[in-house]
Amino acid sequence: MDQVEELARRDAAGLTAAQAYERVRRELNVELGADIYRSYVNDLALVADWDGTLLFRTSSQMAKERLRQQIQPRLEARLRSYLPELGPVSILLEHEIPVDVRDLADARIGGDARPNVAMTAPTPRVNAQSFSFGTFCVGKSNEHAFTVAQMIAQRVGVSFPVWLVHSPPGCGKTHLLTAIAHDAMEQGRNVLMMTGQEFLETFQSALHKKRDSSSFKEMVRAPDLLIIDDFHRICGKRATQEEAFDTFHDLTRRGSQVVLAANHGAEGLEGLDDALRTKLKGAASSEISEPDTALRRRILDMRVAHHARSNSEFSVAPEALDMIADRMHVTGRELDGAVCQLLIESKISGGTTVTLEAAANALQSKLADASERRITVQLVQKVVARHFNMSVQQLLERTRRHSIARPRQIAMFLACRMTHASLPDIGQRFGGFDHTTIMYARDRIAQLVEQDPTTKAEIENLARAIRREP
Repeated sequence: MDQVEELARRDAAGLTAAQAYERVRRELNVELGADIYRSYVNDLALVADWDGTLLFRTSSQMAKERLRQQIQPRLEARLRSYLPELGPVSILLEHEIPVDVRDLADARIGGDARPNVAMTAPTPRVNAQSFSFGTFCVGKSNEHAFTVAQMIAQRVGVSFPVWLVHSPPGCGKTHLLTAIAHDAMEQGRNVLMMTGQEFLETFQSALHKKRDSSSFKEMVRAPDLLIIDDFHRICGKRATQEEAFDTFHDLTRRGSQVVLAANHGAEGLEGLDDALRTKLKGAASSEISEPDTALRRRILDMRVAHHARSNSEFSVAPEALDMIADRMHVTGRELDGAVCQLLIESKISGGTTVTLEAAANALQSKLADASERRITVQLVQKVVARHFNMSVQQLLERTRRHSIARPRQIAMFLACRMTHASLPDIGQRFGGFDHTTIMYARDRIAQLVEQDPTTKAEIENLARAIRREP
């Protein structure tokens, strides 16, 4: 922040929330660029200052999610620079705004005519989830990524200019990136956070419609911390990848940092050009895997507590949460969906505690997956064969052709890991192979999983497909 801007902020002391937001809107227009601003911020309306919470209204669920994940951290940081005592910020849809506040939507906020909403209204029933480090549940599967994210946010990690965090969808990448952005902006850093799809669409719009990408280049190369979520979205788009490579080179050359999140590591990103792949292979990286039972239990506790803050009557019996953590081998996002289902059950039953039996009934369809039913060797063969575009009969052919032998070894490995069948039984079900052949296939694929990120990602995808097979 330069001296002129700092003086302007000091002169802004005493601004109302509405006046501060008007200034912040102008700043965001410059920071985000006209396209992103018009898509997400332009229609974002400040509705009320309700019991210390600033309520904003947006027009669609998609806009709400993008605003909460991408824009809210910088919105809060900029508002706080004008309003040091700023409380929570909630971005809601029209129907989510409490009835007591909805009638005040046309009132002027912050001026003499503004009703004293904080004096007349109860605590808000709706609060947006805060994607902060404090609300991120840490376990063995994500501890490394969490530590590195904190280092970047605290500006300790300047020794690694580019960091790639990768995981299957729903494992917390967006949460970590948003927490980094929020903390970095709190320290006064110039942060730009966007998705790979936004990077792609904004660049292509500037290139094809305006025949000039200079405004886009200026926007993405201005920050000292560039964060791109779902980076894999640009894979296969040659011009966009070249622009990304040049952007990363320019930023890191000037001492700025780049943080990326994707569904796979550099080796597993299909369609990534060689130059960008080489750059990412040389970058720092962290992998997040699906949570174990202990972490799933902590996530469930966190999500129940989050919903209970807005629904005081909502509670879940500990043994019900134990059962869910033990039987639902899923991501944090899917656990959140399970808790939402329990919230519905609680409301239907009149606010009583959700018991073990009630939770089992409410989540019957979700629990009837691999964590409950017995996975068979035949099921593994079916999913693996489909994945490699062949029939089960082809998979079981006794041939050394690599195109069949390798998928067969993968199926044997997964059968060893995911079923209760013995080695001799697995050998019989694969056409009469000796148990030593099964052991060799198991150990060979296990070695490849350790050494080759692409193979590891493929095995993880297959395991998830097997668990979810109806």
